[in-house]
Amino acid sequence: MDNGSLRRGKPQNSRAKKPPLSLKRLRDFKRLYLAPIYLNPSVQRWMIGVTSTIILALLLSPAIQIPSEHYQVGGVASADIKSTQDFLVEDENTTLTKRIEAEKAVLSIYDYDPSILQKIMGKIRTSFSLMREHVERDEVMGREGERGKELGEVLGVTFTSREFNVLAKSGFGQSVEDVILSFVHPLMNKGIVGDRDFLVQEKAKGIVVRNIQTQTERIRSHLDTIIDSAQTQTVIKQKANALSKTLGREFRPVLPVLVKIASHLIEPNLTFNRNETEARKATAIHEVKPVLFQIKKGEMLVREGERITKGHLVKLQALEALREKANVFLITLGLFFLILMIVYLLYAFSTKNISKISLGSRDLLFVSLNLIMVVIALKLFIFISESIESNFLTIPPSSYYYLFPVAAGAMLTRIVINSEVAIVYSVIASLFSAVLLDNSLFFFIYLFIGGIVGANGVARCEQRNTLIKAGLHIGAANVLVIVFYGMFRGTLGFEDLFNSGFGFLGGILSAIIVLGTTPIVEGIFGYTTDITLLELATLDQPILKDLIVQAPGTYHHSIIVGSLAEAAAKAINVNPLLARVSAYYHDIGKIKKPLYFSENQGGKRNPHDKLSPSMSSLILNVHVKDGVELAKGQKLGKKILDIIKQHHGTSLISFFYQKAKEKGNPGVESINEKDFRYLGPKPQTKEAGIVMLADAVEAASKTLSEPTTSRVKGLVSRIINNIFTDGQLDDCELTLRDLHYIEENFSRILTGIFHQRVEYPDSQEEQNGSKKEANEGIHSKSTRPRKTGRKDDHKGGPNDPKRVESPG
Repeated sequence: MDNGSLRRGKPQNSRAKKPPLSLKRLRDFKRLYLAPIYLNPSVQRWMIGVTSTIILALLLSPAIQIPSEHYQVGGVASADIKSTQDFLVEDENTTLTKRIEAEKAVLSIYDYDPSILQKIMGKIRTSFSLMREHVERDEVMGREGERGKELGEVLGVTFTSREFNVLAKSGFGQSVEDVILSFVHPLMNKGIVGDRDFLVQEKAKGIVVRNIQTQTERIRSHLDTIIDSAQTQTVIKQKANALSKTLGREFRPVLPVLVKIASHLIEPNLTFNRNETEARKATAIHEVKPVLFQIKKGEMLVREGERITKGHLVKLQALEALREKANVFLITLGLFFLILMIVYLLYAFSTKNISKISLGSRDLLFVSLNLIMVVIALKLFIFISESIESNFLTIPPSSYYYLFPVAAGAMLTRIVINSEVAIVYSVIASLFSAVLLDNSLFFFIYLFIGGIVGANGVARCEQRNTLIKAGLHIGAANVLVIVFYGMFRGTLGFEDLFNSGFGFLGGILSAIIVLGTTPIVEGIFGYTTDITLLELATLDQPILKDLIVQAPGTYHHSIIVGSLAEAAAKAINVNPLLARVSAYYHDIGKIKKPLYFSENQGGKRNPHDKLSPSMSSLILNVHVKDGVELAKGQKLGKKILDIIKQHHGTSLISFFYQKAKEKGNPGVESINEKDFRYLGPKPQTKEAGIVMLADAVEAASKTLSEPTTSRVKGLVSRIINNIFTDGQLDDCELTLRDLHYIEENFSRILTGIFHQRVEYPDSQEEQNGSKKEANEGIHSKSTRPRKTGRKDDHKGGPNDPKRVESPG
């Protein structure tokens, strides 16, 4: 390979190294910028809360449904279809019938024009007045053709010479004019239509006559008097014939001409207004509201195997239209903010105002998953119960809802966290469950009471049958709530019997679920329940066996501390089991260096004599760290691990601190008190505070040479006061009243341990022999520690590491 090829290869090698460099930069960016964010407890809690809220909003949203199958008339339903919500469906047939009736009820509009009659009467009066003027001036005779044409133009009638002459002979008198008016006026007042055939159709209901001048309307029911244009001549002739009998003979020749004039002058003054009539009919149809019938949530729309009819299809299409019309995003978004507001306000209020609620990321994750699983399970349960209900029609569908074990979530929360969190959880779980169960206020009350009773029933769950008892209590409470609600409704029927039965079974089911899920929750989340504590309390645990063998004095000390802690915890009403078991394990770190603690030295030389005070202090400090590591390895649980960390708090290792001050040179170096204190933290719970007090009191009690009752009480009081004044109990909420009860119980138990016994020798020889042995120094071989002449080597002396651990 030449140098050119080597030079050409260099860029390739440099390019090959770039991806690892970019990956390193990405890892550095993640470590420096992202890790501090997502590892921040506050950020973790917000992430858990927001994510859980999104999931709950999706689960609770009524707008998010499984797409349904599209059916046609004549098809066969593949499954039972029930309404998922209340909605209204239009009854199209009834609505159409009502609209047809409304259309028929609208009366036809006929416009009445009074000006037509006025115009006709004006023509008659004008023409006859003109002709009378001609007669008076004698301008008619000899000029009949001209005057007849003039009269015809005014009246719009063509006259023959004979007809005009007949009128001329009458002199166009007022009486002749009045006869014509008597023919025209009554008929025109009654109304003339163009075609009476249309009017006959309206005979049954009448018409609306609207005066086009005054715009007034009146309903005209009797239509027989209304004639059309074709009937006018016949009617006028009939009136003329009747009139001829009453008039003189001179009028008879002129009547036919008057009939002709009247017949030609009369014209329709009632006109059918089609546009207005159709508009009013359209308005009437529009004003008819659709006839609706209600479909209730859960109502069966069509059963499996049933053939789809038009009625079924209308309901299915209406339900589908509601789903499509709903704004899924907007509904879900609104529900998300509502849930977020509820959860956040409850969380903020609880953490600030309820002292025992201090949720870490793990606790919040557990509660959130618990709540989500309850909602998912309830949705599945509702689906299954609806399927079962279709096969068992005698059982009401709502009765199955009483069987669902919502109380199991509250019981589980109480077991692994505490009662305060369980109450808040019950409120939220009951509220969300009630939303799924038809937004029922009663179901909220029912589920909330069940949750509270269940949480109270497992307050001290030290045996597994406690869960079954709690389930029975829940079942009994459920029955009472159902009965009381029936009394509130005013009826107690057959349905309440089913509801009570399912309610009682729901309580039992809650206990069974908690019994099976508790170990799973403990394993996943690392919680330590009372049941686990009972298992750890047995002395067959490997770590306790090691403690017996390697550090028997520490083991004996731990057992006594456990007895003291349990009695004190019972006295102030905190968890005695946790206090006792934590005391058993609080000093397991001493297994690694047992001889550095006086209770395990057995009279041997104290190793601390060869060490500097600071090194001795470090060794004592390390036993806490070693204990935490062993506890993690043995999976003892967070509660015990925390008490191991906190059982010395930040107390001062006073003996070695004083020893360091005595050996130190004030002018050269200063002794930092902080270097001689335990790393802490201080006790955070009452149980941890009790273990601290019991540990210190038990260790100090061994220094009493004559443990009388008064001395024991004085020692206990002094040790507790010293720890209190040192500020070690500031974070664990132990009150002065609690400390008083703790002091009383510690004194009582220690007095019982150190009570004096009277010796009863079997014989006088044995008694004399004992005295002789004592005088000869044989007692130096007894099991009691041998005196070496060094004050520091005495049990409980200043060099006793067990003593220097105690603040006293």
